Parts: sequence; structure tokens; C-alpha cells
Amino acid sequence: METLSTRGKLLSESLAYIIPYFVKLKLNPFDEIINPNGILNLAVAENVLCENILVEKLKSIQTWAPEYNYYPNPCGEYNLRTELCKFFQNVFQLNRVELKPERMLITNGAAGAFSVYSYMLGDIGDVFLISSPYYTTIDHNVAVLTQNTVVRCPLLDQDKGLFRLTVDVYRQGYLSTIERGLKPKAIILVNPQNPLGDIYEEETLRSILEFACEKKLHVIVDEVYALSVFKLPTQAHFQSVLNYKSLPDPERTHFLWSFSKDFSLPGIRIGVLYSGTAEMCMIAQKINFLMVPSKFVQETITTLLSDNEWVKEYLKINQQRLTQKFFYVKEQLEVISNQRIEVYQSKSGFYIWANFRRLLKVKTFDEEMKLFNVLFDNGVFISRGFDLGCSEPGWFRIIFSLKDSWISEGINRLKLAFDRY
Repeated sequence: METLSTRGKLLSESLAYIIPYFVKLKLNPFDEIINPNGILNLAVAENVLCENILVEKLKSIQTWAPEYNYYPNPCGEYNLRTELCKFFQNVFQLNRVELKPERMLITNGAAGAFSVYSYMLGDIGDVFLISSPYYTTIDHNVAVLTQNTVVRCPLLDQDKGLFRLTVDVYRQGYLSTIERGLKPKAIILVNPQNPLGDIYEEETLRSILEFACEKKLHVIVDEVYALSVFKLPTQAHFQSVLNYKSLPDPERTHFLWSFSKDFSLPGIRIGVLYSGTAEMCMIAQKINFLMVPSKFVQETITTLLSDNEWVKEYLKINQQRLTQKFFYVKEQLEVISNQRIEVYQSKSGFYIWANFRRLLKVKTFDEEMKLFNVLFDNGVFISRGFDLGCSEPGWFRIIFSLKDSWISEGINRLKLAFDRY
């Protein structure tokens, strides 16, 4: 450690709270055939429900061309950016705007997109505001290259299990940041929300966009779960920020998406940044050169997207399977806990947001940690609310978009752990 820079030492502390558990997980991962007594990972948001469809399609289109041997465009291949513009126009039913490839950058996943935005929009020490609870690895993604910081703005009425988002959430976060002598530079909006699975209406987000405009703050709208919404009879169509009419501050409003969630392909590392200005993308390519995906991966995905009928059918089936699995796991959790577990009524995502509060012996975060360790010792790894910035103890996030055999084993282990707690 003595040979590292100050930045290197700070990096060693990032995500330190969870690293020991991941180390144990890597050394002893569950496998129903090879290692049936290993640790079952229900914490990492991956979706295998349509793996058979994806593998078959990707195998059918993989080819090699001589140009793949050479350097990619640091902005991302123009063919892919053009195809993505068509894709978003179609799936988001964009009738108010025509997307332009010049305003798009292809990065190595959503993490890369966050890093680019952080580098381009904030100076060292600037603050990015985000509502909590949330996917806290965003802290790392924002800070790793820039030493910017993320400040949490707690959603309202968490003690009542409501988690309400209003403009006051960000207004209070902004004011408290100013009082601490820090400089707010941007707001991060996650829609659909992780870990809640909420989908926010345009009216709610527009009030926040107007507040950001008033304070001259950039807004990064993370829509990585936009097409992973459940098929519910009463659910309204998801409205992307790309389709909002007359944005309050279009040059400071930015979009983020990736293939990790909606296409269940986190391993290919392709993220999409659509900026308020083409100028930002032209400048940002100088840092994106460090993280742009390979030509081979980009061209494979371009071919995938060009098959409109396949994409349409895949998204439809994926949403159906997510919906079915969510309600199945919800019911199983309620049964094994004798209705003591309350499952949040999510509308999207790969996760169950579950309230274990009635199981806790004492309603504290220390007790939440004790329960977490009992679960881990019984071979099941899930995310606890404290690590996701939740203000109230007792909440946990459980990934449900896994094989049936994994879910069955996970439910059995959870029940066993509850009995031993």
C-alpha cells in the first residue's frame, strides 16, 4: 500500500464493505451439479430467463471480418449508433424528436457511461445528487476517475414503506449540500428505479427537471431497466425522457442506457450515452478511447438490433417471464415467512424489494446486519437495505430472474435461515 498514490489508496477503500462477501462467494459459488453446497448469489442483478433465446440468436450472427482486427471509433461505431437511434425511436415510440448519432457515445457498460458523464460534467469534489435507496455502485462509477461524490437524497415516507419521489427530495438534498459547503453539479434520476422497481410519470420527473434548470444543474436520466417492465393490466406505458416535449434545459439533460439489463447481456459491456449536445460527445471521445468496446462486439450487436422482428418478440417474452417470476417469488416469500415479509409492489426490474422488518428481533441496522450474516452463513447472498442507502432497517433486495432450480434452492435456504435466526 505504501507504493500507491493517494488516489490508489482511496480506490482500495471503494466498495470495501461488500468485498469480503464477494471473495467468499467467488471461492465457493453454488452450482447445482458441481458444488450444490456453495453460496447462492441472489444479489447480483443478472437475468437468465431468456438465455436460451439470446444464445441461439448470438450464435447465428457471430462472424469475423478483417476490420475487426483494428481500432474502433472512440465515439462508438457509427453503424451501431445509427441502429441504436432507430431502436430507441421504435421501442420508446418517439414522436417528438429525431435522435442523432452525433449526440451518442458507446461506452463499456452503464458504469463507463457514468464515468464519462462524471468526468465531463463535474470538477473534482463536485456533487451528484441521487434519490435513495438506490444502486450504490453508482457512487463508485461516478467517483472512480474524477473524485466527484454522490450525495443521497432520501425518498419520502420510508418509515411507512412508501418511498415517494417528489421535487422536494432533490430540493432538500441540494440545500443540505450547499450548507455543507459543497457544490452540487448534477442530479441523477433512475427510471425505472432500482431497487424499488417504481416507474415514474413524466409529471413527477418534469418538476425535477425544472428545478435542475432553475439551479443550472445537469440531469443524468438512467433508464437501464426501461424495457424490463412487467406486463400488468393497469400499468401505463413507460415514457422515456427522450420523448419529453420541450425539456426545460435540453443541453443539460442527458440519457443513459445499456445492454446489461434489457437485453440481459452484462458480459458484452456496451453502454449508451445520449448527451444534450453533440459537442460534449466529440470532446468526451478523448476519454472514451480508454473504454470503448471492441469492433467485434459492436458489430455483433448492430446485427442483433437490425432484426426488428426478433427484437420485438424477445422483449415481449422477456417481459412476460419477468412478470411471472416476480409474482411467483413474491408468493413464495410470503408463504415461508407466514406473511411476515412484505413485498413491495414493483413494476419493473429483476429484483424483489422485501421488508423483513417483522422478522428482526430489534428494529436497527445492527440487527439487519445480524440477519444478513445468518442468511450468508446459510448459503444465500442477498443485498441488505443499508448497503443500498435505505433509511429504514429491515429491507432487502432479492434477485428473482434466475433459473427455477436456483430460486427453489434460494427459497429453501431462506426458510432455513429464518428458522435459525
